[in-house]
Order: sequence, then structure tokens, then C-alpha cells
Amino acid sequence: MKERSSEELTLRDILETLWRQRIWLFSLPALFGAIALIYGFLIAKPIYTSATTISIPPKQIQAQLEQQTQVQWQNPLTFQELKAIAYSEKVIEEVWKTLEKEGKLPTHWQNQGNIPGIGQMLRDLKMGESARTASPSIVVTLTVQAASPEVAAMAANVWASATVREINGFITTPLRNKLGTLEEMASSAKKVYQKAQSQWEAFARSNTLEQDQAELVFLQGIPLGESSPQTLLVTELPGERLRLLKELTDLELTLANANPEQKSILLSRKRSIEENLKRVEDRIAFLRERISKAQAEQERLRQELVVAKNAYLALVQKKTDLQIELASSQNSLAQVIAPAYPIYEKVAPKRGLIFALALALGLMLGVMAAFVAEALRAEEAPKAA
Repeated sequence: MKERSSEELTLRDILETLWRQRIWLFSLPALFGAIALIYGFLIAKPIYTSATTISIPPKQIQAQLEQQTQVQWQNPLTFQELKAIAYSEKVIEEVWKTLEKEGKLPTHWQNQGNIPGIGQMLRDLKMGESARTASPSIVVTLTVQAASPEVAAMAANVWASATVREINGFITTPLRNKLGTLEEMASSAKKVYQKAQSQWEAFARSNTLEQDQAELVFLQGIPLGESSPQTLLVTELPGERLRLLKELTDLELTLANANPEQKSILLSRKRSIEENLKRVEDRIAFLRERISKAQAEQERLRQELVVAKNAYLALVQKKTDLQIELASSQNSLAQVIAPAYPIYEKVAPKRGLIFALALALGLMLGVMAAFVAEALRAEEAPKAA
């Protein structure tokens, strides 16, 4: 026996050993195969998948390169940002609550004591980026695994809808916030402009600037060389003050050659002219002061109106440009390009694969058990002898 044990085993020895211990070669694979069949058909729950596809087109921007304006495409967000939105607490919670409200929430997605169901559901939500194409758009696939094809499709569609809504909000929120700020600024600027317009119109209705200027021209005349619409009236209307001065000068010449009887009349006439001249000069001084104040007020109101109008129109133009940008960004919003539908082909359990692995494992263990049993039998034979 010692010589026999020291020899190397031949293929015939191995086959004879396996045949003598064939009970292990057949029993263990059969046992493991039976367990695999019981698990695959009776214990394991079928799993179905359903997928939906989301596309996020790039937005068009203008870039100044080498003194030329070139159109470039830029993605509004990266894949990592998109993934963060898709797996955000708000989106996942909406999916979970929608399924719960519809009574479609699978048992293993429900809260189990201290274990939240959302955490269990997250394991069955998969997101992947589709293969890059010539288009610069970002295309992602959202896949859901569930025990029912209808639940998987519903969950995938709800997940996609919530994700698209959050992505679009992420893209348009800055523009909408800026637009809201501009609308508030434009509203305030409009009120300022309307107030300035009202003040200008009220001044135009209540002021006597034109009448005062006409009266001043009548009283003091128009200086030579001054350009004015009333210039044509100079020869006919040199001014009341000049007329009185001329009349006073002529009267003094007449008074120098008048006899005593005429002097008393002329002196009385002179006093009357001087009094009229004094009133005219006082009136001229008053009109000059009032005209100066009115012109200053008119210029102030005009400047305020121009500034308010320009500020309001500038804000309106900015708001219009932003509205156009916001409208054009609608083409760059995320959208579902392939909704999910129930797929009735199970992805798990893979009964054939499980059965084959079980047979292979059983056979491997059967071979090991056969050699162990043969070794134990060889040790017991000398003891029996």
C-alpha cells in the first residue's frame, strides 16, 4: 500500500475514484439544482426595468474672436450638475410620494421601521449618459427597476418629469430673477417719469413765461442784433420805455423854448411821463426777475423729464432684451424625448443562469466530496484488516 500511495494518480485512478463515489457527483449537483429552481421559481421576485430619455439642448452664445462675432454652443449645465438635480431630495421625494399617493409604491420601497423607503428606492434608480453624437446636446437615460413593469414605467416617467422641471428651473431662474428685478426698476422709473411729465405739463399750463416775455418786449423793446421772432416788430414797437424816454427828451427840448404859460402845462406833462416811466422800469425789473425764475424752473423740469424718460426707456429696452433672451432660452430647455413604457420581459431573476451556476457549484463540491470520501475510505481499510 505504501508503494501504491507513493505512485502518482493516473486518469484511470481518478475516474475509478469518482465512479466509486458517484453518489456525491450526482447528489450535490441535484441538490443545488433543486435549490436553484426553488429559488428562481418560488422565492425570487421578478424584476422589470423601464427607461426614459431626457435631452438638454445647448444654448447659443456669441463670442468675439479675432474681431469677429462667432456663434458658439454651450451646454447650460454639466452632466454632474444634471445628476445632482436628478438625485436631489426634492426630485426623489416627489417620485416616492407620487407612487404612494397612487397606491403603486412597492413593498420594499415602503418605510420599514427606522429604514426609510426612499433610501431603498434610490438603489433601483439608475442614471446614465448616452453615447456622444455629433449633436452637442446632453442626452441621459433614467432607468427604474421594480417588481411590476407598470410601476417601473410610472416611476421612470415621474422621475423624468420632476427632473426636467427642476433642470428648466435651474436654467431659467437666474433670467427670471433678473427680469423681475428689471420689472420692479422699470415700474419705479415709470412712476418717476410720469411724475416728471405731470410736473412739466402743470408748469406749461400755469406759467406765464410767454406772456411775460411778450410784455417785456413791449416794454423795453428788442436790442439790436438779437434774433427773435418778434424782431420784425422792432420798427413798429421799439418798446414802451424807449418811447417814454424819447417823449421825455422831446418834451424837455420843447420846455426849453416854451413861454411861462406853456411851461406849467409842460411840467405837468413831464411829471406824468416820468411817473409812467418809473412804473414801466419797475415793471421791467419785475418781469425780468419772474422770467429768470420761470426759465430756471423750466430748465430744471426739462432736465428732470429728460433724465427720467431716458432712464425709463433704457430699463424698458433692457427688459425687452431679457424677455427675448428668456423666450429664446425655451429652445434650450430640457425635455423628455422618449417616455417610459411597461416592458414585460423580466431582467431578474435569470433562472437559467442561476440553475447553471448551481449545477457547476454542486458538481465542483461533488468532486471535492468524492475525493474526501475516497481518502477516508482508504484510511479505514487498514484498520479493518
